[in-house]
Amino acid sequence: MIEIRPLQPDQWELHKRLRLAALADAPSAFTTQLADAAARPDAEWATLTAQRASDPHGVTYFAYAHGEPCAMAACVLTELGAEMLAVWVAPTHRRQGVGQALVDYARRWAQARGVDTLVVGVYADNVAAVRFYARVGFTPTGVERFAAQTQQRPILLLAMPLMSEQGA
Repeated sequence: MIEIRPLQPDQWELHKRLRLAALADAPSAFTTQLADAAARPDAEWATLTAQRASDPHGVTYFAYAHGEPCAMAACVLTELGAEMLAVWVAPTHRRQGVGQALVDYARRWAQARGVDTLVVGVYADNVAAVRFYARVGFTPTGVERFAAQTQQRPILLLAMPLMSEQGA
């Protein structure tokens, strides 16, 4: 059973553990560098976690499989719609519906805020991620962007149109 729970203000240790695990497991999938995140003092993690947990324009959330945290993602309101960020599933839990659960949660969160598009940015050379997002309903927008530190690696912008709750 997969359960999704939003980040709580006092969960900085869990937030830190999962984020560092994500950056260590898939360093080329994220714009944040492991060394930078690992160097943050605990007090900074506590502050960051409290801010993210109380952000009215975004949500950071974890997936739990059989009570154990195994994945994380964030979704924020932007000029593009609702944008998924920092999506990661532990290798031991891939291909078990956890990624789909993260996307489903973001979709419902966005719809509840009246947003009509869910977007995600993924490095073009991250073939497994591009395939996953296509499989769950995202399509290419034709837009590319670049992270400051990786100008040679395009980030594809993928989108999923959302139906309103009334029309669903």
